[in-house]
Amino acid sequence: MIIRKWLYTDVSSVFKIEKESFSDAWTKEMISDTFIQDNFIGFVAEENEKVIGYIALTYCLDEAEINIIAVTRDFRRKGVASALLNATYEALLSSGIDKIFLEVRKSNKSAQNLYKKHGFTVIGVRPKYYKGIEDAILMRKDLKE
Repeated sequence: MIIRKWLYTDVSSVFKIEKESFSDAWTKEMISDTFIQDNFIGFVAEENEKVIGYIALTYCLDEAEINIIAVTRDFRRKGVASALLNATYEALLSSGIDKIFLEVRKSNKSAQNLYKKHGFTVIGVRPKYYKGIEDAILMRKDLKE
Protein backbone atom coordinates (compact mmCIF):
# COMPACT_ATOMS: atom_id res chain seq x y z
CA MET A 1 0.00 0.00 0.00
CA ILE A 2 1.19 3.49 -0.88
CA ILE A 3 0.00 6.67 0.82
CA ARG A 4 0.44 9.78 -1.33
CA LYS A 5 -0.89 13.30 -1.67
CA TRP A 6 -4.32 13.54 -3.23
CA LEU A 7 -4.19 14.80 -6.82
CA TYR A 8 -7.01 16.42 -8.73
CA THR A 9 -7.06 13.36 -11.00
CA ASP A 10 -8.13 11.31 -7.96
CA VAL A 11 -11.50 13.08 -7.62
CA SER A 12 -13.42 10.43 -9.64
CA SER A 13 -11.93 7.54 -7.65
CA VAL A 14 -12.63 9.33 -4.37
CA PHE A 15 -16.21 10.02 -5.45
CA LYS A 16 -16.74 6.32 -6.26
CA ILE A 17 -15.61 5.29 -2.77
CA GLU A 18 -17.62 8.13 -1.21
CA LYS A 19 -20.85 6.88 -2.88
CA GLU A 20 -20.09 3.30 -1.82
CA SER A 21 -19.46 4.34 1.78
CA PHE A 22 -22.12 6.88 2.73
CA SER A 23 -25.87 7.25 2.29
CA ASP A 24 -25.39 11.02 2.32
CA ALA A 25 -22.25 11.03 0.16
CA TRP A 26 -20.63 14.22 -0.99
CA THR A 27 -21.24 15.04 -4.64
CA LYS A 28 -18.39 15.01 -7.13
CA GLU A 29 -18.62 18.81 -7.24
CA MET A 30 -18.31 19.09 -3.45
CA ILE A 31 -15.20 16.89 -3.53
CA SER A 32 -13.74 18.94 -6.41
CA ASP A 33 -14.50 22.22 -4.69
CA THR A 34 -12.83 21.10 -1.47
CA PHE A 35 -9.73 19.97 -3.35
CA ILE A 36 -9.15 23.36 -4.96
CA GLN A 37 -9.34 25.31 -1.68
CA ASP A 38 -6.07 26.89 -0.55
CA ASN A 39 -6.49 25.36 2.91
CA PHE A 40 -6.88 21.74 1.68
CA ILE A 41 -4.77 18.76 2.73
CA GLY A 42 -5.58 15.33 1.34
CA PHE A 43 -4.09 11.89 0.95
CA VAL A 44 -5.10 8.73 -0.86
CA ALA A 45 -4.11 5.14 -0.23
CA GLU A 46 -3.28 3.09 -3.32
CA GLU A 47 -2.96 -0.63 -3.88
CA ASN A 48 -1.79 -1.79 -7.32
CA GLU A 49 -2.23 1.78 -8.64
CA LYS A 50 -5.90 1.85 -7.58
CA VAL A 51 -7.23 4.30 -4.98
CA ILE A 52 -8.57 2.29 -2.04
CA GLY A 53 -9.06 5.05 0.51
CA TYR A 54 -8.81 8.79 1.10
CA ILE A 55 -8.79 11.53 3.68
CA ALA A 56 -9.47 15.23 3.14
CA LEU A 57 -9.01 18.03 5.63
CA THR A 58 -9.31 21.77 5.66
CA TYR A 59 -7.38 23.94 8.07
CA CYS A 60 -7.21 27.42 9.55
CA LEU A 61 -4.28 28.69 11.60
CA ASP A 62 -3.29 25.80 13.92
CA GLU A 63 -6.49 23.74 13.58
CA ALA A 64 -7.68 21.23 10.99
CA GLU A 65 -10.95 19.42 10.43
CA ILE A 66 -11.31 16.03 8.82
CA ASN A 67 -14.01 16.59 6.22
CA ILE A 68 -14.17 13.14 4.64
CA ILE A 69 -12.39 9.83 5.13
CA ALA A 70 -13.31 6.43 3.75
CA VAL A 71 -11.89 3.12 2.61
CA THR A 72 -13.34 0.88 -0.09
CA ARG A 73 -15.20 -2.18 1.26
CA ASP A 74 -12.57 -4.74 0.26
CA PHE A 75 -9.86 -2.98 2.25
CA ARG A 76 -11.68 -2.05 5.45
CA ARG A 77 -10.21 -3.23 8.77
CA LYS A 78 -6.81 -3.71 7.15
CA GLY A 79 -5.05 -0.62 8.51
CA VAL A 80 -5.76 1.69 5.57
CA ALA A 81 -7.61 4.34 7.59
CA SER A 82 -4.89 4.26 10.26
CA ALA A 83 -2.20 4.73 7.61
CA LEU A 84 -4.10 7.69 6.17
CA LEU A 85 -4.49 9.25 9.62
CA ASN A 86 -0.79 8.76 10.41
CA ALA A 87 0.27 10.42 7.14
CA THR A 88 -2.05 13.29 7.98
CA TYR A 89 -0.56 13.82 11.44
CA GLU A 90 2.94 14.18 9.99
CA ALA A 91 1.80 16.66 7.33
CA LEU A 92 -0.16 18.74 9.82
CA LEU A 93 2.64 18.96 12.37
CA SER A 94 5.13 20.01 9.70
CA SER A 95 2.69 22.79 8.74
CA GLY A 96 2.34 24.05 12.31
CA ILE A 97 -1.13 22.56 12.79
CA ASP A 98 -1.51 20.77 16.11
CA LYS A 99 -5.26 20.20 16.63
CA ILE A 100 -7.65 18.09 14.58
CA PHE A 101 -11.44 18.02 14.86
CA LEU A 102 -14.04 15.76 13.27
CA GLU A 103 -17.69 14.76 13.41
CA VAL A 104 -18.83 11.16 13.31
CA ARG A 105 -22.28 9.60 13.36
CA LYS A 106 -23.39 8.46 16.81
CA SER A 107 -24.24 5.06 15.29
CA ASN A 108 -20.80 4.61 13.67
CA LYS A 109 -19.13 2.83 16.58
CA SER A 110 -16.35 1.31 14.44
CA ALA A 111 -15.22 4.78 13.28
CA GLN A 112 -15.47 6.14 16.83
CA ASN A 113 -13.31 3.25 18.07
CA LEU A 114 -10.72 3.94 15.34
CA TYR A 115 -10.55 7.60 16.31
CA LYS A 116 -10.29 6.78 20.02
CA LYS A 117 -7.47 4.35 19.23
CA HIS A 118 -5.74 7.29 17.54
CA GLY A 119 -6.11 9.52 20.59
CA PHE A 120 -9.23 11.49 19.67
CA THR A 121 -11.52 12.39 22.57
CA VAL A 122 -15.21 13.26 22.57
CA ILE A 123 -15.76 16.98 23.13
CA GLY A 124 -19.46 17.34 22.36
CA VAL A 125 -22.56 16.37 20.43
CA ARG A 126 -24.42 18.08 17.58
CA PRO A 127 -28.03 16.96 17.91
CA LYS A 128 -29.73 15.77 14.73
CA TYR A 129 -26.75 16.85 12.61
CA TYR A 130 -27.11 14.15 9.95
CA LYS A 131 -30.25 14.63 7.85
CA GLY A 132 -32.00 16.14 10.87
CA ILE A 133 -32.20 12.68 12.41
CA GLU A 134 -28.91 11.43 13.81
CA ASP A 135 -26.55 13.11 16.27
CA ALA A 136 -22.93 13.84 15.41
CA ILE A 137 -20.25 13.13 17.97
CA LEU A 138 -17.58 15.85 17.98
CA MET A 139 -14.03 14.65 18.55
CA ARG A 140 -10.63 16.32 18.94
CA LYS A 141 -7.01 15.24 18.87
CA ASP A 142 -4.05 17.32 20.04
CA LEU A 143 -1.02 16.34 17.99
CA LYS A 144 1.57 17.73 20.40
CA GLU A 145 0.65 15.45 23.29
